Amino acid sequence: MTRSKLNKDEKETELYTNKVEVLLESLPYIKEYSDKVVVVKIGGSMMENDNVLQSVLNDLILMKYVGIKVILIHGGGKQISGMLSEKGIKSEFIDGLRVTDRDSMEIVKMVLIGNINTKIVSFLNKHGSIAIGISGNDASFIKCHKKEYKKNGKNIDLGLVGEIDSINSGFLNNILDDGYIPVIATLGVDDKGNIYNINADTCAAEIAISLDAKKMVLLTDVDGIMEKNRKGNKLISILTVDKCIKLLESGKISSGMIPKVIACITALKSGAERTHILNGVKKHSILVEIFTDAGIGTMITSKEAE
Repeated sequence: MTRSKLNKDEKETELYTNKVEVLLESLPYIKEYSDKVVVVKIGGSMMENDNVLQSVLNDLILMKYVGIKVILIHGGGKQISGMLSEKGIKSEFIDGLRVTDRDSMEIVKMVLIGNINTKIVSFLNKHGSIAIGISGNDASFIKCHKKEYKKNGKNIDLGLVGEIDSINSGFLNNILDDGYIPVIATLGVDDKGNIYNINADTCAAEIAISLDAKKMVLLTDVDGIMEKNRKGNKLISILTVDKCIKLLESGKISSGMIPKVIACITALKSGAERTHILNGVKKHSILVEIFTDAGIGTMITSKEAE
């Protein structure tokens, strides 16, 4: 064997050895999360880029095959806004919540169920029959009523926006127990059969609560919660619920980040161990968060770490 061939073989052996060491380092985390529910919400630009979306979904497939019960919840805000624009319908948001009239609702249903949900399920099922696409209207497993919203002491009509009353956790547990990843479009239904649009971050929190999830991860296209300083914007790595509330009250958290932070606070107050806001566009961000000690994005906890 020539020296060049020997050196090449040694380098390949070292490469594979390093990969094995990474797997061994992840064993404690695999053990910790095995058979536990992790709720993941995806949205933002990753929904528009098939390569990014496929990368995220591959990470979730790996999580499933190491024994984690993954529930995937998706939004579709940018796609809905794009379709509304094509139809000549103006998009309106109040504190990150989409105002949804009847014309808008038809577009919301078409995009969430007919486009995004089907696409995600198809991508996942390239690896076998492992995913089922559902919406809150299926078996009426997300029951809700019309959301009442106040701002500056005034009632704001958000239209067909729902506030969740209950989640049929048994319905979701049956899907998980049968070995599938539920892929959930965030629509809900009231007792009269009316369908409502539900903010995906809010829905993720309520589902995490109903299933006693170990972790809730909100994947978006920003690094997390940022704070301004003299040098620009700096990522806040760790926040407690109390600090989040203060940031909300001061207006330092605004726009689409508001429902995300509120969702994290809601989940933590009801028993979730950890919540995270991560940049899903960054490759393998969710795997780094779950299977290593490396802190990325913003982690929100119920109290200061001891």
